[in-house]
Amino acid sequence: MEVKQLRNLKCLRLSLYLLLVLLFCSSIVQAQEMADYGNLFPLQVNQLAPDFIQKYQIFWTSLMLVGIIAYAVYRLLRHKDSILLFTMGAGVIAFFNEGNLEVLVHVTQPANTMLPVFWNYGMPMGLGLGIGYVAVFPLVSYIAYRYLKKGLSTRGFIILWAAIALSNLAMEVPGIALGEQYVYQPPQMLTILGFPVYNVWINATSWLFSGVLMYFFVPVLKGWKRPLISLLPFFAFAAGWGIMDVPIVCALNIAGMPAWGQWVLWFASLGLSIIILVTLHNMVTVTSKTRWKLPWATLDSEVAL
Repeated sequence: MEVKQLRNLKCLRLSLYLLLVLLFCSSIVQAQEMADYGNLFPLQVNQLAPDFIQKYQIFWTSLMLVGIIAYAVYRLLRHKDSILLFTMGAGVIAFFNEGNLEVLVHVTQPANTMLPVFWNYGMPMGLGLGIGYVAVFPLVSYIAYRYLKKGLSTRGFIILWAAIALSNLAMEVPGIALGEQYVYQPPQMLTILGFPVYNVWINATSWLFSGVLMYFFVPVLKGWKRPLISLLPFFAFAAGWGIMDVPIVCALNIAGMPAWGQWVLWFASLGLSIIILVTLHNMVTVTSKTRWKLPWATLDSEVAL
């Protein structure tokens, strides 16, 4: 048993090193100014969103945020669970990285964006978008963490991923289809009412990865280290987008990329998502023979959902 735990610890350490290397490499790739990367879209001055759509976004995301804060306070006072409160910091960090992702996958915000918090590459990042990040990003990560801690079978793991993917569609598609709150500039491969399908597997897999990191590391982040919980979902999201998004970025931005080449890269991104999902499944599901059994990462129950 001790030998197996030692092996798991070595695998965990190696995985962390690999994650840091991937984050570093992806940041370099995204920061480089390549001669052939010339398909980036500037602010579209004629892209105007109706005021009522923007006010509705701010109202709805604010309502969600108030509800999530109330639930986080309830968890803290009733169950001594401060995890969701600390997780909300990840939404703030992710919001300030949103502009970088939008440039790479050709998202443009309305020129008349209401209450911009900051401008990124000439694009306004609105308050409604920021509130949405602070509300939704931590909640989905926390829910994934709670279910993983309860113990998931293969079936439960797949259902959890599918639920996250469907919630992503439910949140994003209406905002794009109604009122041009933000636009994915064409050409894009396979969209649903203007929303690229590649976002579904990248976001869902990254959020599930957030839950996995929280499952393994929340138990050791005690005392003064508790605020570091905020970094776990962001690390997972950055790693997920830094890996699965690379083929998509190449497909959309490399000059002269043929249509068949874009589809090859589209499927490459999907393949990377499947590889990551299988790896996460093998690490955390109760039914996996290679599940990581770390002494501090315990389940609430041995009955798998």
